[in-house]
Amino acid sequence: MSGPLRRARHPLSRKAAKNMPSSSVRIAAELAAAVVLYRFSVSPLVRWGSRGLASATRRPAPLHGAYPERPLAAGDLARVCAVAGPVTLGALTVAAPPGDVGLVPTVALLLALWKCLTLDYDIARELGPQRADRLIALALGLTALLLPPLRLLAVIWLCGRLGAWTHHSMACLRIVKASFAWSLVTGAAALLVGASPADEDAGMLVLLGSVFLSHYVVAFRSKWRLAGNPWGWAARNRTDFLVACAYVWGWGRFLPRPVARRVVVALAPWTVVLNTATMLVQGMGLIAFLNRWVFLAAVLGAVLFNVVVALFSGLLFWDNIAIGVALALVAARLHEQAPAFGPVPWLTSAVILTLVLRGWAWKPTGLGWWDTPFAARVHWTATLEDGRRVGVYNNLLCPYDREFGRSVGNPLTTERFVTFTMGGVQDSAIRDRLLGLRSGGRELRLLKDRHGESHWDPDFRQRHVEYLKRFFARLGSGTQKSPLPRAVRWLKAPGSHLYYWGALPGYRRKDGPVTAVQVHYQEVLFSPDRRDWLSVRDTLLFEIDVASAPGHPH
Repeated sequence: MSGPLRRARHPLSRKAAKNMPSSSVRIAAELAAAVVLYRFSVSPLVRWGSRGLASATRRPAPLHGAYPERPLAAGDLARVCAVAGPVTLGALTVAAPPGDVGLVPTVALLLALWKCLTLDYDIARELGPQRADRLIALALGLTALLLPPLRLLAVIWLCGRLGAWTHHSMACLRIVKASFAWSLVTGAAALLVGASPADEDAGMLVLLGSVFLSHYVVAFRSKWRLAGNPWGWAARNRTDFLVACAYVWGWGRFLPRPVARRVVVALAPWTVVLNTATMLVQGMGLIAFLNRWVFLAAVLGAVLFNVVVALFSGLLFWDNIAIGVALALVAARLHEQAPAFGPVPWLTSAVILTLVLRGWAWKPTGLGWWDTPFAARVHWTATLEDGRRVGVYNNLLCPYDREFGRSVGNPLTTERFVTFTMGGVQDSAIRDRLLGLRSGGRELRLLKDRHGESHWDPDFRQRHVEYLKRFFARLGSGTQKSPLPRAVRWLKAPGSHLYYWGALPGYRRKDGPVTAVQVHYQEVLFSPDRRDWLSVRDTLLFEIDVASAPGHPH
């Protein structure tokens, strides 16, 4: 077999075999240097540079990357180039060329480009600057795919101008950043102390594999902490309620309600098995580098875990699925004698993961909570010119589909929220009280008053009203929403929160202009006794008169 994924069939030479111990030591030293460079140079530079390119106009408490609210200022671009430019020139000078494992960061950057370049335009703002941002991202990204030293600039641009730094993309972007740090370290080491006898592909695999698996190890630790031991969460968490709450938000609403109800009920006896498998898969990263097969099991287990999560909750980590497959493919093709597995690589990876767990390297999100049967959310409907009512679901609001599929509506109501978006809580006492609910009423009100948190923000409410007025006015007037030609819009990257269905048919552009948008607050409880969803509250918060907005097609 030839090409970038060739797998060596021959054993290492006697000289290479003799150098195996020293190779492992050098790889460990280079890995340590790469992590230090990542933590204190590469990552801060990306963070500072992306905020600079966003013209320092980030929203308070952003939920989804850094969204620029105005065209790029020349001074901001000059400052970023003045700092990132010399680093890139240094990389062009000393960075080591990637080996076979270099396919992984290439795929990671390609996935980030696909997502950012195919997102819808924010039609409430002028399209000219957005088109320019994407054309620059396309040119810079394609060049960086062929010329790896430019990838740091590509990541800074994607994060600063196109909001790439999201939870679902973090693993891919961290892999690109880590590979950049690795190429600088190995290139500089070759210049200073001579070519390495080590297999650099092996070291790069340890680094990139640790980056990928750290996102699951941190989640494993979070679930462990919830219960105080590794088996408590697996034994007591009601994962079936995650499915029930996802149905409230819109996932699975394409199924008849009786069918969805039976799915939730049928899942209940299997929660311990599913939870135990989750803990095993997420914790396997701690031992992944003992040998090739454990590594493949850990990575492919993470891929399968993400597939199951998508099926049960509509939370699609397609970025992680794709990059996990790329990692597994590269690891499977690495030659048998490559020093990527064994005691020293495992110990090195364990040190890296320990630094991650302590928050000293990078900080993956700790995904750990108790699932409950209670879901509270803000949702939107719309009225058309002919009087029909339709649902406004998060896919329509792309590129902000992730926010509209989560908690962007929470500041629009004075209600106190006692759970996370999908009904999760971290306090076991609150979990127990929610599990004991049989209906709404006084007990729920007392729980919300004591433990709930209000996100009410009148200024945000006013900005939200003005935004939706502009959005639907321009949507109705025919403003271009997708950057892709109509014939190839199927090439758009998938979303991450697939809440595209509901009680009403979803709005489509061919339905005609929207005249009004209604904002609702809803509380729903899944009752295991009745084996059905109970509507606790469904209140109209306010209505937005879209027909009066400037530019609306009357």
